[in-house]
Amino acid sequence: MEGGGLLAVLGEAAKVAGSVAGGSGETVHDVSSASGEVEAAEKCAIQRAKILVANMLQRPDQLHKVDQYRRRTTRKKASVEAMLKTAMQSQLDGVRTGLTQLQTALEDLQDVKRKQIEVEKLLSGVGGLGETMSGLREEYVRYSQYLAATENLKHIFTVPESIQKTQKLIADNNLLYAHQCLMDLENSRDDLLFELHKLPHQNPNDTKMLTEYFADVNKLSEYLGKQVWVVLQRALNTVRKEPAQLVTALRIVEREERADQYALQREKSSGFLPEGRPKKWRQKAMSVLENSVVVRIEANQFEDRETNKSWLIRHLEVIRLLTLEDLRVVKGLCVQCFPPHYDVVNTFIAMYHTAVANHLLEMVESGLEDNEFVTLLSWVLNTYHGPELMGHPSLGLNVSAFPPLLEKKVLEGLVKKYLTNVRCNYESWLEKALELESQEWRKDQPPDTDKDGCYKTELPHLLHQMVQQNIDVANTISPMVSHEVILCSLQQLKVFAERYRRAIMAYRDSYFADRSRIQYFTTYMIALANSCQALSDVVQLWRPPASQNPPPSLATNFSALIKAFQVLQQELCDLLLEEALLDLAPKFSALLTPAWLNDPEPLSTICLTLNDYFEDYQHLHSKNYEQVLVLAIQKVSVRYTTALLQRRITLKTHDDRKKLADRVTEEADKLQSVFTAIAGDRLRYDSPCDVIKALAEVIRTPDTEMLNLELPPLKRKYPDMSSEHLTALLLLRGDLSRQQVRQKVAEVLEAASASTTSQAPRPGTIFGHIILPTSVFPHI
Repeated sequence: MEGGGLLAVLGEAAKVAGSVAGGSGETVHDVSSASGEVEAAEKCAIQRAKILVANMLQRPDQLHKVDQYRRRTTRKKASVEAMLKTAMQSQLDGVRTGLTQLQTALEDLQDVKRKQIEVEKLLSGVGGLGETMSGLREEYVRYSQYLAATENLKHIFTVPESIQKTQKLIADNNLLYAHQCLMDLENSRDDLLFELHKLPHQNPNDTKMLTEYFADVNKLSEYLGKQVWVVLQRALNTVRKEPAQLVTALRIVEREERADQYALQREKSSGFLPEGRPKKWRQKAMSVLENSVVVRIEANQFEDRETNKSWLIRHLEVIRLLTLEDLRVVKGLCVQCFPPHYDVVNTFIAMYHTAVANHLLEMVESGLEDNEFVTLLSWVLNTYHGPELMGHPSLGLNVSAFPPLLEKKVLEGLVKKYLTNVRCNYESWLEKALELESQEWRKDQPPDTDKDGCYKTELPHLLHQMVQQNIDVANTISPMVSHEVILCSLQQLKVFAERYRRAIMAYRDSYFADRSRIQYFTTYMIALANSCQALSDVVQLWRPPASQNPPPSLATNFSALIKAFQVLQQELCDLLLEEALLDLAPKFSALLTPAWLNDPEPLSTICLTLNDYFEDYQHLHSKNYEQVLVLAIQKVSVRYTTALLQRRITLKTHDDRKKLADRVTEEADKLQSVFTAIAGDRLRYDSPCDVIKALAEVIRTPDTEMLNLELPPLKRKYPDMSSEHLTALLLLRGDLSRQQVRQKVAEVLEAASASTTSQAPRPGTIFGHIILPTSVFPHI
């Protein structure tokens, strides 16, 4: 039973495999293939079936599922057979349908061929029909002429009356009825002229006579057109009060436009074009609207430069108000009156944009002056596209889609002229300011003081006010123009700083040439130093915010201008001390002389004079006061040290050296106390007076061998102390020969050189400012 079942399964699998192999797409379409190929396919299918069954029955327990495998194989076989039947049936149906359509097409072709032969037979006798029908053709032409004349008889005989009636309708402002009458007259004329045009042999006299008869119709058309143009010229006013009148005018224009199109189409087919066509009233209407916009923009200038300096501001404001109000009317009222294809809102916007641009360009070409450049640039770049005009919420326009009001080249030219104007104003104003400032220095009264009691001049305030005003004005235009104005301001003030310096030097030279001519020289020099400090601070206020992305050139020019005023400030501090040192020059010359040993007056005078001058210097700003104080300490120390090294006194004994050293140390302490009192709490400094004490200690040293211990530390502390300084100091002692001096100086320099090779460079000391005359070193 199991063996029989297995054979049955094998047989069924072989049949299914054969059906699958034979049921593929290739086998169905290749029905007439060779029998050898079929046998090969059957063998291949049987082989596959054996492999399939062998795979399914590899284990004994799978034999119990033979019936299940057989049923599944049977279902697959039935499914494949159904698919084959369906495919064959669809193929047969398609072939049957194709054969039916081919049969129908063949019958249609035979019918067409038969009809064609019949038509050819019928047309064979038409050849001479044209000659026999010539009389009928002529009769048709006469009939059409009679018909046209009959249809237009009422107009032909009533042309004068119709013209008078139409004129009256126009005068009564019944434009729509008047245009209907005009159209009737023009149609009658054109129909009659068209009939004459169709005649094979036209008589020019007939055409001329008919044209003359209807000559008043052309005049009537022009008269009606003028009334229509008047309505369109006042379109924005008419739409507020009588919108129906505007609609009537536009309907007339559209009727004429359709009549033009009909006339042009008939010309293409017949070659006839009525007189006066095409009228192009729509084009004329757009031109009239555009001219009315131009008139509204240009006709509102009621003032000029001679009558009112603010004429441009007022004129541009009127343009803004008119344009905004007109565009509101267009958007709110005209949209309902104009045909949609007019796109009335965008059309009027383009007209106003063009009219305003052309008007502004004319004003630019006619020439602007002074602040008119700012007014125009600000209006073009900000007001026009801003919420005050085109960007107004009531209009709801996409301002970013608007083209520039003025071309880039024109705007660049305006900016360039504006900057040139600013530069010229700076030059004239700064020249005048410097002239007034110079005159103020020579007054017989001291300068004003600020809230801190410091002397001042009005120049920093005036400069800041002028520059800030220009920057504020430029900010109303654009950040780019503002940066250009700031750059121009910095460059002009840089030039002014040099002229300011030359004026100060001329003032100084004039004073020292005759010190009795200028009473308040010192106080005004204090005020000038304070002004330079104020100018350095004020310049910082003009820096644009980083959010505006200023160009790098601005930072460079800011630094250059600030440095110029800082350098001038330092020079003024020097000039302040110049007068004091000039007064004290005799007292410095009296120091370290034989008479000085027993006379404390020179140094006392120096101290008193410094106190007096620094009483005036109290009116300096703190930075200037500190700088003057440092300079004074340095210059006094340099002069005192120079006097010490110039060997104005001869020392022979140790007592002489000790007495000199004690006196020098005492006076150094006095100078130190004077400067400490002057400085107060304002400044902490390393006093250069310490160097005087150090030199005194070298002079006081009793043993020359001890100098080997004193000099190297001195050289290390003051690295810019030269061989000349050391030589002069040792010669002052008077107990060393020239050879010994040279030897000790060489040893000190050698030791200092060896110790400083591995050290960082140190800041300079007062020895860098001490230059000794060659007379101090005889035969060294």
